[in-house]
Amino acid sequence: MAREQARLLRQAIHRAGIARDQLWLHYFSLGGEAGEIEVDAYLHQSFALPPFQRDLLAHAANELIARIPRPRAPYVSDLVDGDNAAED
Repeated sequence: MAREQARLLRQAIHRAGIARDQLWLHYFSLGGEAGEIEVDAYLHQSFALPPFQRDLLAHAANELIARIPRPRAPYVSDLVDGDNAAED
């Protein structure tokens, strides 16, 4: 289970464009106890972290992913000046 969690975490941060050092810094700021080298080794499935630290890493990644602006469908007010709004 730990190896799969590490693999999926590495995949998620890669897809989101989050650098490992950025993940580690955010994880550390949340109280993470593993060093940057240990986190990198964990992401490569060559170092074991306790379940709480793994979940804290996942939480840090999810917070960083949530901050990434995503495309969204525009509202009329996003497309036209409110004073000149016209119906199509």
